[in-house]
Amino acid sequence: MKKKLIATAQLASFLLMWVFVIGITIWIINLITISVELHDVPGVSLGISIIAIPVFITLASILTYAYFGFKKNDNNKLSDSP
Repeated sequence: MKKKLIATAQLASFLLMWVFVIGITIWIINLITISVELHDVPGVSLGISIIAIPVFITLASILTYAYFGFKKNDNNKLSDSP
């Protein structure tokens, strides 16, 4: 029961992390399109997007890699144990 609860919490945090990253990306892209539609200079939005989007995607990818790596190791330990 405890392992199932921990696995559910880990999966929920994994999924919420990607929802957050996708939401931030959509929000920044929306800022850029609104500034172009309003004939405003999209400099600040572009500056933020050049830094923020790759950083968030990289961090989420690293955490995803770690999540599945630990999950794989956990499954191997369970199958190897007598």
